[in-house]
Amino acid sequence: LFQLSRREACDDVPGGPSWRRFHRRNAGSIVLAYSFQLVMRTASLLLLSSALASLCITVRSARVEPFLQLQPTTRQDANAERDGGCTPTQVHLALGRDATEMHVTWKTLQDNCPSQLTYRQARSGDTADRSLLGAPGTRNSIGYSFLMSERDMCSEPAASHEFMLYLHRAKLTELVTNTRYYYQISGSNTVHQFMSSPQPSADHAFTFLAFGDMGDPVHPAAKSPGAASTVLRLQEEVDSPHNPTDLILHVGDISYANGNPGIWDSFMDSIEPVASAVPYMVAIGNHEYGYSKGSGSVIDPSGAPGPYQPSWGNFGPDSEGECGVMTARRFHMPQQQKPAETRDNAPFWYGFDYGSVHFTVISTEHDLSRGSTQYRWLEAELAAVDRCVTPWLVVLLHRPMYVVYPHKSNREVAEHIRGNIEQLMRQYKVDLTVAGHVHSYYRTCAVYDEHCISEDSYADNRRHHACDSGDCEHGTVNFVIGSAGRKLSEVERGQETWVSSAIREWGYGRFTVQGSETMLVEFVSSETGEVLDDVVVTATAARRDMC
Repeated sequence: LFQLSRREACDDVPGGPSWRRFHRRNAGSIVLAYSFQLVMRTASLLLLSSALASLCITVRSARVEPFLQLQPTTRQDANAERDGGCTPTQVHLALGRDATEMHVTWKTLQDNCPSQLTYRQARSGDTADRSLLGAPGTRNSIGYSFLMSERDMCSEPAASHEFMLYLHRAKLTELVTNTRYYYQISGSNTVHQFMSSPQPSADHAFTFLAFGDMGDPVHPAAKSPGAASTVLRLQEEVDSPHNPTDLILHVGDISYANGNPGIWDSFMDSIEPVASAVPYMVAIGNHEYGYSKGSGSVIDPSGAPGPYQPSWGNFGPDSEGECGVMTARRFHMPQQQKPAETRDNAPFWYGFDYGSVHFTVISTEHDLSRGSTQYRWLEAELAAVDRCVTPWLVVLLHRPMYVVYPHKSNREVAEHIRGNIEQLMRQYKVDLTVAGHVHSYYRTCAVYDEHCISEDSYADNRRHHACDSGDCEHGTVNFVIGSAGRKLSEVERGQETWVSSAIREWGYGRFTVQGSETMLVEFVSSETGEVLDDVVVTATAARRDMC
């Protein structure tokens, strides 16, 4: 009756003759209908309250609740709105151009909020529950803000999801290296903390985590059933009192938003507890960049004239029209000062130092063929690494150079990637690569041109055989860790001889740099925290001769 009254009343504008006649004729029925609806809603709320009270749910972590929090952005945005819309959310760190810088990015609901934060070096007796506002010895950083909306997207469906996103960014400068700092963003009562980067040094030991293909742990459309467990494990790694991680590397297929801005918000909320405490560095994957139509060269933040779609590859519109915009705007990766012809193009391709490692990030969603813009950049980037200062050279990419069975189309792409850059990587003695894309974990032997080298100094030589490629001086160990959350891929038995280990479990990589010549790599189960695979990668004689 209530729905009928609303439908008939809408035949005329409110207050018109038909509207008044209807309400005079049915006044009693309408009152009864509204009363009945009120009683039913009240009863429903009482039943729901009683049911929730009987559950006695205990939340494991006050900061990360992926299993119970169905709409995390709803709660955070509601709190921000009550506070005037300027409460910062989605706080995350990124490295700067050198060890004395750190970038902080955050979101607000309103556009007229200050892009400012206060920070200072930690002191004896400091705690993170004390406000920094007005405290002695603090410094202020005034940054900038910018708006992002569906108009920034390349094509449908991302271009038709209406949204307005206000992002802020500030740079912390003149940091003392390898030192704890506190920072507080204007509009927030929360005091965050982080360790500043170490000065590049050949013997510096540290730990970093690396993985790909995680996705949002909450939103069902992200189709990432393992992501919630991974997020909880990352939090444990960051908070560990014995060996806390220093750096997180996400090598593409980040949120699986696929053009849905709400999934991006949910993902960024979920990683804030870890990303606000350690730098969260990213590489581009096909679900961030791939597109097939739209303005391309006008909007594409990489500057490419259009999408990369070679005839031999399985490249398609996997970002659903985002074309890298969401990733490029949300994550501020460092860009070094270089000549124009070899300038970084972050977050698509760029490089940075951390302790004893130089990380080189490339985009497998762009042209890597010899003579291409990215290839010329990569050659100059690898040649410029000082192996006496940063002896380890690690390449991060989304699509792997070596692919296991049965992934036929991905194997074909891998062959082209190897054909383009593997010789370059051998020339400059790249120690290891970390990739994703294949939703499983596996690692290769120290390999070149699909042949394991036979040098005894390499760890895990159980399956090595004599190299018959004519050049056995150096091989690269390839780790594929696309197992952080997305539905897992099949891995057939009877693989290529270059496969040293393969595990079909959700997990991530823990890399412990032990000095200039050895690095312990562990594959950790997201569900149990157990180490499922481990190997010590050892520098080859050819690499040691680089210094």
